[in-house]
Amino acid sequence: MKLNKLLGRLTELTDADRNEQLKQYSQLKKTLKQLRSKQKKLEEEIASEEDAKRCKELEEKLKIVSTQRRKGLDLLKELRDTHGEP
Repeated sequence: MKLNKLLGRLTELTDADRNEQLKQYSQLKKTLKQLRSKQKKLEEEIASEEDAKRCKELEEKLKIVSTQRRKGLDLLKELRDTHGEP
């Protein structure tokens, strides 16, 4: 094989990890955006809800969404810190 072809293959292999990280980063950002939207919707529903039982159910869902969103934000920050800004 010629040198250029070997170097091209090497570049593809080393960039594969970076491409996977970029893909994961973009999917994570998309999911976090959806979770933020869901969180705002739940907060609005809680504010307008009059039934105490339903309000408590919504608050539990909100707590779960908030916790998962925080975990996602921490992971996003970790990806940025360890691999640089994509």
